[in-house]
Amino acid sequence: MNERVEHYLRLLEFYRESGEISETTYRNAKAWLTDPAYGEFQSQVIELLRPTPLIDAFYQLIPFGTGGRRGLVGVGANRMNVRTVGEGAQGMATYILREDKDGSLRKRGVVVAGDVRPSTVEFVRVTAEIFAGNGIKVFLFDGPRSTPLLSFAVRFLRTIAGAIVTASHNPPSDNGFKAYWEDGGQVVEPHDRRIMEEVDRVKEIKRLDLDAAKKRGLVEMLDDRVDRAYVAMAVKHYVVSAERDATIVYSPLHGTGVTFVPAALQAAGFAKVHMPPEQTKMDGGFPSVPKNYPNPEIPVVMDTAIALGKQVKADIVMASDPDADRLGVAAPDGKGGFVYLTGNVVGALLLDFILERRKEAGTLPRTAYALTTLVSTKLVRRIGEAYGVEVVDDLLVGFKNMAAEILRREQAGQDPRDMVFSFEESIGYMVSHDVRDKDSGAAALVGAQLAAWCKAHGLTILDRLEQLYRRYGYYRETQFSVFLEGEAGAERMDYLMDQLRQNPPREIAGRKVIAVVDRKAGARTLFATGAVEKFDKPKSNVLAFVLSANGETHVTIRPSGTEPKIKHYLAHAGQWSSRAEVDAVLTELERDTKRLENEILAK
Repeated sequence: MNERVEHYLRLLEFYRESGEISETTYRNAKAWLTDPAYGEFQSQVIELLRPTPLIDAFYQLIPFGTGGRRGLVGVGANRMNVRTVGEGAQGMATYILREDKDGSLRKRGVVVAGDVRPSTVEFVRVTAEIFAGNGIKVFLFDGPRSTPLLSFAVRFLRTIAGAIVTASHNPPSDNGFKAYWEDGGQVVEPHDRRIMEEVDRVKEIKRLDLDAAKKRGLVEMLDDRVDRAYVAMAVKHYVVSAERDATIVYSPLHGTGVTFVPAALQAAGFAKVHMPPEQTKMDGGFPSVPKNYPNPEIPVVMDTAIALGKQVKADIVMASDPDADRLGVAAPDGKGGFVYLTGNVVGALLLDFILERRKEAGTLPRTAYALTTLVSTKLVRRIGEAYGVEVVDDLLVGFKNMAAEILRREQAGQDPRDMVFSFEESIGYMVSHDVRDKDSGAAALVGAQLAAWCKAHGLTILDRLEQLYRRYGYYRETQFSVFLEGEAGAERMDYLMDQLRQNPPREIAGRKVIAVVDRKAGARTLFATGAVEKFDKPKSNVLAFVLSANGETHVTIRPSGTEPKIKHYLAHAGQWSSRAEVDAVLTELERDTKRLENEILAK
């Protein structure tokens, strides 16, 4: 060890001994400073040797959450870089080889894809070279592709797994790594835990140069054959009505949606599709998006598409995020403007539309079911009841849990085609089991049909929404997040959740808490009697405070699996005639929840 490194090691030890950094931060930073495996990063680690940057970069190994591994690109254990991406790929490869009893899994191979971010090309190459270096066949797309296409490709090519490099809707500074298993869904238990165990044990990364891997037949480049197969599937399984006279605006927000969404709309017969020209070029800097933050959950992100929608008098405006799994939707208000529709609203509209059309056509399976999460609108339960369709609405957040439910039922003998629609409030939608993840192509195609059907019947999409509210009741949901960044932020998140468990509020905004549902403990506690009901469901760090007997009024809290924040979901329902009162209750619930948590965090 040279004197320069020893000097910085002493500085690192001083930070630990003086309490400036934790033992975990010290161990991670020391490894990256001294271990030859991280030698290429040594000079960059030295540049970080001040307490705050060190803590943020090294206080943890960047974790897998509901959307895989995601975070800032840079040096450090808590960053996305060729080492942390490489460890993820190597851990995944080691697990595949461990499960490969007869050599068939490595032959089936892995599909690898990536989105449009500046670091993606390098990370995709590293990922492919590591799988190939472990003797596992790689199917590698010849350019940027979407997350739903990756999910489809795993099933279409019958590979054992898939991996995509993407940070979804995060800003250009971030990147991520999502792992998929042979069913086309993101890895879940037991695979996710076992892969992470292998990741933790990685010392040596095996890597074979891409050109050499191609010559040895370990890497096969994919042209557009998977894309064409997806479009054919979409036209077969996503089409539920015949109307096509709709003017559509769609924006890929500089992302991968441009590679398949317009083609699917065209193949389905939609001729009047307009795209903002400045947003059709794939560009990981997202230059035309406000703050370069391409998340269509944020209404302002759709401003450019809406401006075009006003110009062409669109019947619907849609935009997908960079990996094209999510879809934002706006509808004309009849006054020359557009109204942004939340994921809960779009989910309810699409479910009702699909069920009504398929019932009319006689194609609705007798044992049809729909899936959503415990934080999504309870309106879909009412819709399902009206059509005699089972709605599973207590799944944990993340489409991997919906894919797992489809697989569970499939393994029990139920036809996977019985799944007619799935969604979550964060603008993710699934229409066919052929893609077992969020799919903006599916949502765009069904959304376009909804717009055309409404137009043919003298309605707007907002008219259709009002019909739903009058029929089933007025359901309103809102959410907010509390950001707690860095090591201290993680500790405060843990503290807040612990305090809410140990000392749950007896009322929120003047409404008595009827029950507390703790998905981490697998228990429901009834406040009136103190009775504790245990249940056997997948566990996660989620607390729900139930404020009405029917469960339609609640406050649900969970730490994000991919970002340094705690997310809050609030819901209330009433009659259409009492919608002002419903809105007022939601405002009070949010205000009082923030007050309660501020008091806890101030202690």
